[in-house]
Amino acid sequence: MANEDDHGTTSSQDKTSWILQQLLADLPTDTVPVGFLVEQLHGRSFGGVLIVLSLIGLVPGVSIFSGLAMLVPGIQMMLGYDAPRLPKFLHRRTINRTNLQLFGKKLIPWLQKVEHYVRPRWSMLTVAPFPNLLGFVVVALALVIMLPLPFSNLPPAIALTCLSLGILERDGLLVGIGLVCAIIALGIGMVLASVAIKSLLLLF
Repeated sequence: MANEDDHGTTSSQDKTSWILQQLLADLPTDTVPVGFLVEQLHGRSFGGVLIVLSLIGLVPGVSIFSGLAMLVPGIQMMLGYDAPRLPKFLHRRTINRTNLQLFGKKLIPWLQKVEHYVRPRWSMLTVAPFPNLLGFVVVALALVIMLPLPFSNLPPAIALTCLSLGILERDGLLVGIGLVCAIIALGIGMVLASVAIKSLLLLF
């Protein structure tokens, strides 16, 4: 949980947006292993890892991989793990630094605005067993992100960002907002998948 200063406010250097800014500014190479990104968020558990994977999910061309990676922490949340553990082949997978930084610049200003309102509240939505139930939502959103359809990755990535930040900062209200976004994202995903399937059937 973020540290607080003498006046009870969250230190700017403990905010998720600041941590992501520093992480993206200090990427060591042109291709960045996912394992490196996850390791830099050590101690931030599922919330931090899912925010990074949500960011990756916004990058064109890698949303299928991002969704696959999200399945791992989603399933682990369902099983009650206390921290995410990505398999080695996902740790070694690399992402283009330029694309990651570009989409980070789009996401971070939005996070900074949201963080003005983020604080610990509605704790019942951030403590066991609720995170286990959220694992089911994460898995469902990951499957939508994996759909090879234009822009189908955007709504679930936004929903996952809300859920992740809510988990990270123990803000149950933001988790609730994330769940509403998740319902919308899943609905959009079902419509897009249905249209795609019907279009394929017409072709054959």
